[in-house]
Amino acid sequence: MFYRVIIFVIGLALVGLTFALMWAGAGFFLDRMGEKERVFERARLIAIWTFAGFGIGLLFMGLGGPVLGTVAFYRSARATVPHISEARVLLWGFSVVLLSTLVAGGLLFGGLALVA
Repeated sequence: MFYRVIIFVIGLALVGLTFALMWAGAGFFLDRMGEKERVFERARLIAIWTFAGFGIGLLFMGLGGPVLGTVAFYRSARATVPHISEARVLLWGFSVVLLSTLVAGGLLFGGLALVA
């Protein structure tokens, strides 16, 4: 029973870490695109929609989280910063979603290996 509590706490921490990584990735994206005004708010908005798309994609399509998360990143980034090319936004979105998923998933499986 104690191990279940540990895994639950690790899982909650990793959900928060995934959102934080998406937020940081969105902020880095805006910084690299030359945006200097309200970067914190814009990055938060992009991260919220990306995280929501990722979660819905995982819930309904299993492995569709990266796909729907990328689409959500694209839609919210294009609404926030419309002068950037579409391919660039899609590649940034996919890399942000994939990197945050790999880091959080790697830490989750590392935690599982510790308690197993």
